[in-house]
Amino acid sequence: MGHSRTVLDSIALGYQPVWNRSRQLAAVRMPMCTLNPKAVDARHLMQVLGDDWPISAPALIVAPDTPRMLMQALACEPVPNTWIEVPSAPFRTPEGMAWLAIAVRKGHRLLRHADLAEVQGEVIAPLDVLSLLTLSPEEVLQALAARPVEGGPPPTRRSPVMPGQIYEGVASRALADHCLDEAGAWGVLDWPDADVLYARRHRPPSCDAHMITHLLLAIERDVSLDQIERLVRQDPVLVYRLLLFVNSAAFNLRSEVDSLRHALMMVGFTRLTQWLLDQRPGAESDPALHPVRYAMVMHARMAQHLLDPGSPDNLRAEVFLSAMLSHMGELFQEPLADLVRKLPLPERVLDAVLRETGPYNAYVDVARAQGDPARLASLPKVCEQHDIDLEDANRALIRMLSSSRDHRIAFRAQRPA
Repeated sequence: MGHSRTVLDSIALGYQPVWNRSRQLAAVRMPMCTLNPKAVDARHLMQVLGDDWPISAPALIVAPDTPRMLMQALACEPVPNTWIEVPSAPFRTPEGMAWLAIAVRKGHRLLRHADLAEVQGEVIAPLDVLSLLTLSPEEVLQALAARPVEGGPPPTRRSPVMPGQIYEGVASRALADHCLDEAGAWGVLDWPDADVLYARRHRPPSCDAHMITHLLLAIERDVSLDQIERLVRQDPVLVYRLLLFVNSAAFNLRSEVDSLRHALMMVGFTRLTQWLLDQRPGAESDPALHPVRYAMVMHARMAQHLLDPGSPDNLRAEVFLSAMLSHMGELFQEPLADLVRKLPLPERVLDAVLRETGPYNAYVDVARAQGDPARLASLPKVCEQHDIDLEDANRALIRMLSSSRDHRIAFRAQRPA
């Protein structure tokens, strides 16, 4: 694709979700890896974000990776609903504080990135900023020791976790629960998926109880098939079970159904209502599972956004399904091949999910690299391997994030009083 070089050619952008006390998506951190520091102009990046960042989206945390990028970003006009991440060093010098105070007066919201030990004991944060804090192994142990034990004596230790801040590197559900529920954290960056799923390894996941309720309400309100499909896609377990159901002997179909939309059309709203009511008794409302499910949805949407915006709906649906199914093994704690072989999937989807080959693998692989900060430096190479422009991948990421809001919240807001 021939186009003039832009800032989006010279950086690799990724994403990390921030989950709040309700275990909903509250913000997204956008880490960046600058490939050519001299060529990068943060003003252009902030302009691109400003054009595309709606107030209805989660707050965006822009995390420049070079001092030059940071200075340029803070010199720009602020973008609504956006924070700029700043390392802790400038907060510790008079020159740095003077410079940051100018940015705050200009309207920028800053997020200080620091170790918890550096800010411990502060009564008021400088410039009243929110902080993204890293706990040391000792602080993790102290925090867990401060948790109340059911039926036990009240804890004698005080937690080092400060309220109202964001915490990163939270590797266990116990620590995430402590930060959010007991210590009053604003949010947790990334989610301890592996720990949450390991604790449930003897229980297959069930459908999301909240999503079943929303779907039943939506059907009652006679919403469009598009909206029903959008809601079903919020729960990977629901997607998987619905495809299994439609292809079961109960339907006795001549041809197999390999897309979610086709499945919904085959079932019809009356039978879908009954099926959802049948799923209800075993459905789950464990809030710790929502970030696990929604991260899968974000990955699938990321892969879909990498397609050309004018791509046909069936192609978009197959790429979305490929990316979502690629994580089903972890969610169900079963070999992926066993789960996927129960579904009548097109060979293109099977190639991407099981063999990491075929036309859809490019989108699944690039989306995976964008969602993994450890792989971000290799994003340009991954894009090159799959013949995807880095600029296009970055633009797709911005589009995906700017429209990533929890449909549960959006749906509730739309309900008539």
